[in-house]
Amino acid sequence: MDLPASVTLLGEQLDGAREIVPDPVLFTEAGVFAAERERIFARPWMAADHVTRLAEDGRYFRFDADSRSIVVTRDAEGRLHALRNVCIHAGYPVCDAEEGAGERLMCPYHGWEYALDGRLVEPELSSRIDPSRLRMTSYPVSLRDGLLFVAPSTGPAQHESIAGPLPAWLADGKVTARKVHSTNWNWKFLLNYLGPRPQLFAAEPSGGDSHFEFGPLSRIIVNSRRAVLVRVIPKFAERTDLQLIEIVAPETPLELASPAADDPVTDALGRAERPLLSELGRPFFSWYWSLMSAA
Repeated sequence: MDLPASVTLLGEQLDGAREIVPDPVLFTEAGVFAAERERIFARPWMAADHVTRLAEDGRYFRFDADSRSIVVTRDAEGRLHALRNVCIHAGYPVCDAEEGAGERLMCPYHGWEYALDGRLVEPELSSRIDPSRLRMTSYPVSLRDGLLFVAPSTGPAQHESIAGPLPAWLADGKVTARKVHSTNWNWKFLLNYLGPRPQLFAAEPSGGDSHFEFGPLSRIIVNSRRAVLVRVIPKFAERTDLQLIEIVAPETPLELASPAADDPVTDALGRAERPLLSELGRPFFSWYWSLMSAA
């Protein structure tokens, strides 16, 4: 799709030396959000969760990648699949549960059933229909350093875009908490707000953390025994969720493994006022334009 006028205007301003004054619709317009879905949100790879989420064959979990819902499964042979959570019959979500176990996924609307690799099992349709059409849309999925990665695009995924190396203990780590925070901010505001505030997710209050980014919208903060996976999830132009997954190394003492009673992210977002356009400067917009204008 063509770039919206508010985005091309931004590119014209970046070519000069003047102050960047974006059109306010850059943060509210559905057309801009649609273009961002196509050019930014679907860029591989995105860290979805820790491998322990699929510790056994036959398990699955659901997660959001921008406004799309994706089901990640582990079939009876231990193979991983990432499936768009949409029934091929009437477009209804196949999976409503956050996670579960079973041999099949069943759409609650008309009862169509799918194997964990996305193949339609019931009802049995005419053998004259191309079998490739009788399955849920699938996405590339990869396992690396204890993290499950999904590329929310049906195009080829580039493995070299997965940052690393991550600490060796991460693959055997244990998840101590999963939290989701909802905001009425455009995702660009939230991403810019979080960027200079790594202390909100500090795995070690005294410092010494390392940061790795996985595409534009997910990153991890790690040290010798703790990690926090951070996922920015644009839902609509003016709603963005923030998911945090806390992971600790094996044999971490209980007092360090237990999540803190005070949540600095909840506190910070609760006190923060809605960001102003002026808070997004040339460096941020240069990064944004580089993604939106890429072929």
